[in-house]
Parts: sequence; structure tokens; C-alpha cells
Amino acid sequence: MSNVMSLLAQWLPQQRWFAGDQTPQQLELVGSYELPAPDDDTSVRLITVALVRDAARPETPTYQVPMVIRDVDAHLDTRGYIGAATEHGDRAALVDGAHDPAFARAIIALIGDEGQIIGADAPGAPGVDVYGQPMPGARVAEFASSRILQGEQSNTSIICELQHENGDPAVPLIVKVFRAIHPGDNPDVTLQTALAASGSLRVPPTFGQVTGVWQDPERGQVSGHFVFAQEFFSGVQDAWRVALRCAESGEDFGELARLLGEATAEVHATLARVMPTVDASSDEIETAVAQMHRRFDLAVEAVPELEAMRDDVTEVYAHAGTVQWPRMQRIHGDYHLGQVLAVPDRGWVLLDFEGEPLRSLDERNLPDLPQRDLAGMLRSFDYVSGALSVRAGREVGREWADAARDAFLAGYLSNLAAQDVVEAVGRDDLAALLRAYELDKAVYETLYEAQHRPEWLPIPVMAVQRLSAPDAAHAAASVERSR
Repeated sequence: MSNVMSLLAQWLPQQRWFAGDQTPQQLELVGSYELPAPDDDTSVRLITVALVRDAARPETPTYQVPMVIRDVDAHLDTRGYIGAATEHGDRAALVDGAHDPAFARAIIALIGDEGQIIGADAPGAPGVDVYGQPMPGARVAEFASSRILQGEQSNTSIICELQHENGDPAVPLIVKVFRAIHPGDNPDVTLQTALAASGSLRVPPTFGQVTGVWQDPERGQVSGHFVFAQEFFSGVQDAWRVALRCAESGEDFGELARLLGEATAEVHATLARVMPTVDASSDEIETAVAQMHRRFDLAVEAVPELEAMRDDVTEVYAHAGTVQWPRMQRIHGDYHLGQVLAVPDRGWVLLDFEGEPLRSLDERNLPDLPQRDLAGMLRSFDYVSGALSVRAGREVGREWADAARDAFLAGYLSNLAAQDVVEAVGRDDLAALLRAYELDKAVYETLYEAQHRPEWLPIPVMAVQRLSAPDAAHAAASVERSR
């Protein structure tokens, strides 16, 4: 295993989902489990999944790395090639399991058969127990092929093509492999499963999940989600591409934005019905506002020009802490146009309920304000016009973004009313909260852009200035116009 760990230590920093760019100083095997190799593919020697972490930096995540060991002369996807391993003295090819169909096939079978694997202890590390849990009534066809979904950063999704016994294509699956694993429930699994179980058409049908039990070096025995599988919608576009195309061509997006608001309200109402809700306590309000202030402090360190806006930002946050808050509930948590698909005969479908990546799993599993989701989508409309502005070298699309936000909020509020969801908070208080959360989101974006896309930094900086200006009634006006 030492040869494999050495290869992984060199390979991990090259992966988009790996936190940081440093080679692990002391890569440690936390645990592992093996999946059955296919009988009809004799080039596969072993399918194993390792949980590893950098023992020299215990604050870094524990990573899940599926691996397939194949004969060196087998056909390999070079994008998933890790290196040449040594097995019992023989040379073999070590492949990232996400790129190898043998792993995808085995994990689908584990879920569909409601299988369980009680992991045997590996040299220097305890075994990992894993359990396949299909959605009640879920059926899977025969595995045909698999490929990686390109463009992801924090996880790896595998598109699995399936077929019926007669060879006809069946509904494909998307299998999301969580790379950084954490003890506890992953909201991407729990929230989408709850929505699907309620009969909601606003999320893809769920196929099932893989959960695991392992020995965490700090916490002892823990459990969490390893894999989540659901139906895959082929040939559809996300809302970002649809909105950007409309903005580029001058096409009206108002009706689509209104329908998106309705879909968002439907999801919020369903989550409030099937998941716990709580009243916002004074401590929770103080904590939420304090987090906004802390995020602004971090943003000022990265973007010093924000310091000139501190007094105005502080006033917006302080006002939000004095108004009445609605009940807190489970929400999407990282809502933007890229998290929504335009699906024929189904409308807008929401994806990726993991929540904001920089927040801890414990935080992402807490009830929150729906205004966080609304603010995220409003900022996404602003980014459409911002993307056009970056391309044009001047600000364009401002009217388009304002019209989209108005239509979105109108659809949201009207659908809440249609579902008999009574607003217990006045419109002025809701507007104050929405303004604070949209400002907080823009501040978060300045941190991200400063680190990753400096050429896009003016987009959130201008938003912070606009939303914090004393005479700004941006959120309030949007709420008022949408009623």
C-alpha cells in the first residue's frame, strides 16, 4: 500500500476538488473498503476505495478516492490514470475509479441490490463499512457505459448510461461521488431525497445512496454519505445558459424568471412541510449578523477598497438584526442559476443542495432563512449582466437584471400565496432581510473573485457599493414592485 499512497500524494494536488495546492506532507490511510470486481472484465484486479488525509495538517478534509487496479496492458482513460502500482511484485495500472466503468458499475449494483460491505482492516488502518440504500421502488437497468461530468470542482459526478434487457436505452443515472467526506448527513442527499419522497417534480427522481461508517482519527467511529445517485436529464441546459442567451440577444426573460420564482417557492414550501422549522431566537439572529460582519472583515483584507463602504455596510447589517425574522427552515443554501435545469415537460428543476462550500457541514444542516436562497438568485441575475459587461468592457444589461429580479420575486411571492403560505413578517422587514442577505452574498463573491477570477471582481464590488448605499432601496423596491 505504501507504493499506492506515494502515488496518491503526488496525484491529489492536481485534482480540482483537493483543498490547496500543496503535496500532502504525511498522507495517511484512514480506512478502505473493496467492491466486487466484474466477472466479465478479467483485466480488473481490484476495486478499492480509500479514505485518506494529510496527518500533518489535521484541519484538512478526509478524501474519498475510489481506485481500480488493472493490468498494465488494459485500455485506460489517461485522464484517470494515477500511476503504476506494484501488486504482489507485479506491475499494474492504478486508475481513478471515477474514470473507470468497473467502479461505476459496482457502485450502482451496491445501491440497487441494497448491498453491504463490512470492510476488512487494511495494513495500518481499520476497514470501512458501507451500505447501499435504494429509494423505495427504485429499479435499475443494465449498465452500459459511464463518463465523467466535466466542470465540477468539489465532487465528481459519473454519468451512467443504462439499457433494458432488449438493448433499448434506459433512463441514465448521475452518480455523485463525494470527494471530501464529513461525519453527518450531507444535505445534498437528505434534502433531495425528502423532496423526491414527497412527490416533488422540482428535483430529479432519486435512485439511492451509499453511506459509510469509519474511524475518524479525532472523533472515533462516525458515519456519513459517500455517494448519491439520481436520474440524469440528458440534453438539457442550466438556467445560467438560458438566461445568458436571452440577455445577449435581448430576449425577454421575464416569464421564465417568474416561473423560476414559482418553482423556488414550491421547493421552500415543501421543505418547510417535510423538514423541521424553528423560530429565529435572539442568539441565532445575533450569530447570523455577526457572521455577516466577519465575512465583510475577511473581504476587506482581500479587497481593501471595500473599507470605504464599512459604515454603510454596518448599518445595513445592524438594521437586519432589529427587524422581525420569519421562521427558519431548510433551504437550498447555494442557490444560483447554475443550480437549476430547464427540463422539457417538467419546467425548472433544482440541483446540488449541498449548501455554501465554505460553510461547515454542521452549519449547512441547520435551518436557515429562505432569504439566503432568494439573495443568491438575485445575485445570479446580476452576474448575467456582469458577464456581458466584462465582455463589453462597460456596464451593460442592468435593466435586464432588474427586470429579471422583479419577475422572479413576483413569481415567488404569488406562489407562496397560492400555496396558502401566510407571511407572518411585514414587507419592510422582509425587504431589510433580503437586502442584508444579498449584500452578504456580494461580499462573499468579492472573496471568491479576488482569489480565483480577478477580472470579475468589479461585479461584486459594484454590487456591495450599490446595496450598501444609504439611498439604496434595491431590495425593498424589488419586493414592492413584485407585489
